[in-house]
Amino acid sequence: MRLITQKIVLFFVATLFNVTTIFAFDSFKEPGLDISSLKESLDSLLQVQVAEDSLKTEKLITLNEAALKNKVSDSNALHKSLALLYSKKKDADKASEHAVEYMKATQDLSIMNDHIFSDIKNTDQFKELKRTYQPKLGLLPIIYAFTGFFGFFIFVFLNSKKNSDKVGVLLISLFVLFHSLFILHLSLYVSRYNLKFPHALFASTPFSFLYGPLLYFYFKRVVQEYRFSWKDLIHLLPSVGLVIYLIPYYGMSSYDKFLIMFEQAKFTLPGTNAIIAIKILSLGLYAWATFRIYNNHYRDVRVINNDNVNVRIIWQRNILTIFTAYVVAYLLYALAVTRVIDYPPFLNLQIIVMVIMVFYIATISFLQPDIFRGDVQLEDISKLFNKYKKSGLTESYSNELKENLLTLMDREQVYKLNDISLDALSEMLGTTRHNASQVINEHFNMSFYDLINYFRINEAKRILEADKNRNFNIIDIAYEVGYNNKVTFNKAFKKQLELTPTEYIRSLKKNPSKENYLKRA
Repeated sequence: MRLITQKIVLFFVATLFNVTTIFAFDSFKEPGLDISSLKESLDSLLQVQVAEDSLKTEKLITLNEAALKNKVSDSNALHKSLALLYSKKKDADKASEHAVEYMKATQDLSIMNDHIFSDIKNTDQFKELKRTYQPKLGLLPIIYAFTGFFGFFIFVFLNSKKNSDKVGVLLISLFVLFHSLFILHLSLYVSRYNLKFPHALFASTPFSFLYGPLLYFYFKRVVQEYRFSWKDLIHLLPSVGLVIYLIPYYGMSSYDKFLIMFEQAKFTLPGTNAIIAIKILSLGLYAWATFRIYNNHYRDVRVINNDNVNVRIIWQRNILTIFTAYVVAYLLYALAVTRVIDYPPFLNLQIIVMVIMVFYIATISFLQPDIFRGDVQLEDISKLFNKYKKSGLTESYSNELKENLLTLMDREQVYKLNDISLDALSEMLGTTRHNASQVINEHFNMSFYDLINYFRINEAKRILEADKNRNFNIIDIAYEVGYNNKVTFNKAFKKQLELTPTEYIRSLKKNPSKENYLKRA
């Protein structure tokens, strides 16, 4: 009955179309052509055509929906056909629904082209569909991708240089590399190109448990000259455990991984909250442990913040500050992603800190590459920027300050004060901190810290050579010359003499008459 009714309707429509056409042509034959009548006739023709197309679209939709329901044909082709038909009908909701089903089944995202959905391309539904599934490069993903590749370049650059401390360089370069790979991976998600690379699923997730250990051991290495042992592998257990946990996902087919990414809004990795909590705990503990190493070292060195003559201390302080900022940023990210705090900008905060970290390390690696070498004398970074170019310090006053400084060191032995600082030394000299720094750099070609170490180690040598009966312990000598602990004393001693205090004592036993005094600069 339904088909008979449709045929009757089509018959009347066709009849109306033929009659209208005849009248239109008749009006052309008459000498007095009525333009308004012709316009009405053309409008009628257009309306008939639209009505006919509409009936055809409805019929095709009915046939395709029936075929889809009864599974009598390829469902993927039917979903694509229905998406286009509903678009022609200007039903954006239905068109979007079938387009999603087609993409999900075929991984073919090309259906999102505007010309295919020209009838609904300006609707909110279609715009949302494009935002969600259509790959698109923008400023943010380009910045992320550039940072990722740049970080990889820094990794290669640092390890290709000739370094005395290859382990320390490897640790900090791996720290950069893992952050860079994470940022590069994120650029795929931001640009939605991850849907074209399904095997990238969870590729950078295990790196998150390596950030803390890498920075912690880097500080132990460069500050305490730490030597690794097998027991240190325990720090890798969280990352290994996470990899094992993710193995079922890594073993999935390309299509299964695509489905997880495609339905990202619906998918949540089981145990996500636990993983986030463990990462926060890991980052917090390693940040605290690293801070303790730095703080003890800083207390020994006694360099005031922003003292630009001790570049290595400033480097350590800055990288620790950025890492601490990352810990805070990740905590805010965790609160946002778990909906404890409803503030979307927090979701990108940790990535911004990561980008800053990569570019900061890159900048230092180019401007001050010696920072990554263990036993190389650092050039004063102020020379890179001509700090003293406009200094008002005259040559005669500079020489006078130099003599006064030598007096303080030789006669008063102010270097033995364990709390000596550049500010304190400047006050003793009766000049500004800036002038004291300039005198030390220009006359001794040293930083303040290296100058203090120079006199302390010379005094330690004198005590060791005078102690014929070996009554002093090394720690006693360290305290005597101004150090607060044995580790810092040993490191400074070896840097200056290329021997540890113990090795130096052995050399004195073999050659009691040995005298190896350093010349004053």
